[in-house]
Amino acid sequence: MTVRNSTRPVFPERGWFEALREAVATDTELAVIGRWCTLDLALVACEETILLRFEGGKIAEIVLEPDIGASWSVTLRGTREDWLTFLQPVPPPFYQDLLAMNSRVPSFTIEGDRKVFVRHLRALARIFRIAREIGGGLA
Repeated sequence: MTVRNSTRPVFPERGWFEALREAVATDTELAVIGRWCTLDLALVACEETILLRFEGGKIAEIVLEPDIGASWSVTLRGTREDWLTFLQPVPPPFYQDLLAMNSRVPSFTIEGDRKVFVRHLRALARIFRIAREIGGGLA
């Protein structure tokens, strides 16, 4: 049984994404490398979909369970366990970056416009390093 730490938000709850939005907004490195990062990105953890709208490297909008009218360019799809492993401070081999997961973790995929994904890969890598600082929220 997992014991929840009540002071930390849990992935993929709204509070976790709000904490990520705040951390991303104040990151000085991302302010430079992400200034051209405008992207609609869906994260899928099992059956939960979270749409993140990035503008200028900042999270402009968080949409939990977007409706059928929403669209996005890139989807990162994995199990909840994939995401929690990826969000560890020091993840195990093959969970250290998105491309490695796509290549070596059968349950994880990168879907959608690959050119858009690669164009924003440096900013996304920084965003997910910031996400690791937040962690998955489980003790």
